Amino acid sequence: MAYDIMSQFYTSLNLPLQEKLLELTRIIDQSSPNKDLQALFPQLISNIFSPSLNNGWGLRTVTCDINRYDFDALISFFEPLGPMFRLCYKLLSDPQLKYNLPLNVLPLDLKITLERGRCPQFYADMLTTDSQSLNVVALALNPFDYYILNFALHLVNNSQNKSTWENWNSVYFALACDYLMHFLPADPNVTVLPSIPHYTGKVPMVAPLQTANRPLYSPSLLLIPDLSGSSMSNQHTAQNQSRNEVWRSETVLQVFIDIWMSVEQFNARNVELYQRNYQIICSSPERVRTVRVLVKHLHTFSAKHLSDPAVRSSALRKYARQMMCVRAYHYIKHLVTTWPLDASFRLVMELWLSFIQPWRYVNNTISQDRFPATNNNQEDATNTLDASFTQFIAENFPSYTCIFQLVLPRFMRLDLTAYKNAVMLFRLGKVFSQQHLVPILRNLEQGITDSGSGSNSPDVSFNNSVMEQSYTYNGVPLHKWVTIAKQAISELNLSANYEYEAMWGENTRHVAAALVKRIVSAKMTTENSIQEFSRRINLRNQGIWAGIKNFLMIGSQDEDELILEESKKVPTYLNTSIHHFSNIFGLNENVMHMSEPIIEDNSLEHSSYVNSTSFPLSITNKLRTKPTAVQYMGDPDLMPITSYESTILVRMLYQMASRLNEIYGSQFTRLWNRNDLWGYMAREVLQRPCSIQSYVRDITNHQNIVSQELPPRLSLRRLGSHAFVIWVTIGYFIFRLFSFSGLFYIFILVLVWITFVFTKASSKMLRLI
Repeated sequence: MAYDIMSQFYTSLNLPLQEKLLELTRIIDQSSPNKDLQALFPQLISNIFSPSLNNGWGLRTVTCDINRYDFDALISFFEPLGPMFRLCYKLLSDPQLKYNLPLNVLPLDLKITLERGRCPQFYADMLTTDSQSLNVVALALNPFDYYILNFALHLVNNSQNKSTWENWNSVYFALACDYLMHFLPADPNVTVLPSIPHYTGKVPMVAPLQTANRPLYSPSLLLIPDLSGSSMSNQHTAQNQSRNEVWRSETVLQVFIDIWMSVEQFNARNVELYQRNYQIICSSPERVRTVRVLVKHLHTFSAKHLSDPAVRSSALRKYARQMMCVRAYHYIKHLVTTWPLDASFRLVMELWLSFIQPWRYVNNTISQDRFPATNNNQEDATNTLDASFTQFIAENFPSYTCIFQLVLPRFMRLDLTAYKNAVMLFRLGKVFSQQHLVPILRNLEQGITDSGSGSNSPDVSFNNSVMEQSYTYNGVPLHKWVTIAKQAISELNLSANYEYEAMWGENTRHVAAALVKRIVSAKMTTENSIQEFSRRINLRNQGIWAGIKNFLMIGSQDEDELILEESKKVPTYLNTSIHHFSNIFGLNENVMHMSEPIIEDNSLEHSSYVNSTSFPLSITNKLRTKPTAVQYMGDPDLMPITSYESTILVRMLYQMASRLNEIYGSQFTRLWNRNDLWGYMAREVLQRPCSIQSYVRDITNHQNIVSQELPPRLSLRRLGSHAFVIWVTIGYFIFRLFSFSGLFYIFILVLVWITFVFTKASSKMLRLI
């Protein structure tokens, strides 16, 4: 029977995906826990997530839109109550069963933390040391923890070559949402299913050390329940029982935060490692979006800690947000300083804005992220900022001010006339203009600056005479919150010589004033561009030729109208941004001449980056129409495919042309440089040499423009337009009407083309044209 299980298992791994899932489900459900099943488990995990097998089972590439059947089959297999977890729970019948996970597969920062022995208590009973060197070499994990860790690492360690813009609704993202909803339920009355009271493989936790006001470091889980009056033996029994109820939630919480929010700090000592692992270190759009869902859900999960009837789960909820905050600050700060200077930065900005607005997610549900079609903008109907969130603002003060000062200069380098950049600017101003936020931040900062530099170490006493001043806002005393905010600056910015720069100081106000001037200039430029673009569209739509083009489906009148409609929103967004930033920094608004109404952020597109799937199309439209003087600096053959071109045909022709250029590139160059008839004909057929530019980041994360010279080359892209296909097809039917063969038609086409090229080349050679 054991041999049968082994043979059936290895056979199933070679089957097509859906057959493989059915066979594995049958094996899991029909097998009892035994040594062979235990031995097969890590091989199954390796097969699922292995990067050598074309990204494993394709959890990050299979999407509902492209392959619905594979998507549903994978979801059914990996869902929280599916066959994969049934296997994990079946193996948990042996509490001594452990699987070793080498430390070298973990993110570098977590690996170093574990090696130094300063790890969160969650990992305390998992560390495996080498008997000779006594160094930590691996984590000993139970089957559930082993699967969750490998699942989390799959997002971080596997870099994909293809663009991830189209993979956002992947199996992986859907499972991440399902795991968060199942193992960290927002409703305190919901228990994690199935119940496994027989498992006693987790040791009891002790309470984390805390300062008087807040944990000095990210607490490592869990607060001991309030069992005053009970004996020590009763406390010990209650701790074991409580942790056995929530250890799966604890695992999902700790692992997702530690893995997904990992960031490799760059310094002179690890520059070589940074260069070698750059593709892994830099987060993908998919990862940023997944982390945003995690942040939103943890805000909701933590908000219910007072209403949770389970004592241990209440402690987990209470500290979940604090566990996240330190990691989130460094992760977002890293993204802000390394993300490309383009409109995709809105992904990072929305993550940051979600993190600093917990009041928006008190009653949030991530089902709207999991099922985008059902998103009815519930996110905008959540609570607003009130005095109860003052503690969160103080504890995460640098997450507001320090990151804001990193984000602000980016807009000085962006084209603010572009729609997506204008929306980003509007979103930033809208969030910081909401009632109470800026006054609380300014009062906290005033208290910090009045008490001295914010770079003191955590050990410095804050009970000095300056701190005796009374700082209040709206009747709420801010005295103790000033102390916490100053402590947060010291804890979150780990550099020994760090000195806090005031957000409302002269330097930042100067940058804000310059930005407002740029916004005013961009607004006037956009208004002029809209008038010119409208005039060109009106001229293009007039006359007989416009009707013929419309009949033959040449051109893109509908897209032009959409671009014009989108462009008309830009001045309104910029005008509102002027109002917001003037209020935030107390700038004089009289010279701005704002006559348009202030708009509200009540549309779905501003609550998240939901229109990101059309991002490449938007770029294409702007490059083609150039309503804002945007110029394409890359390879012309790699310019995004437009609406009047056939996607399949353009890609096929590009592959053909690339292969011909690879084989005959040197001959093309020699022909181009000749001064005889052949040279003139070559210059009519081939593309002229050109210089292209691209952005490349160096080891210090600065973006440099790198130029590259392209030689004379063959380009077949002009043959990929719908118009060319239509005219060639019409000509073919005309020839067939007169009983000519297809080969004769092709011969005539080639002959006409050669005659045209020869005539034009000869005329240029004889200087007739």
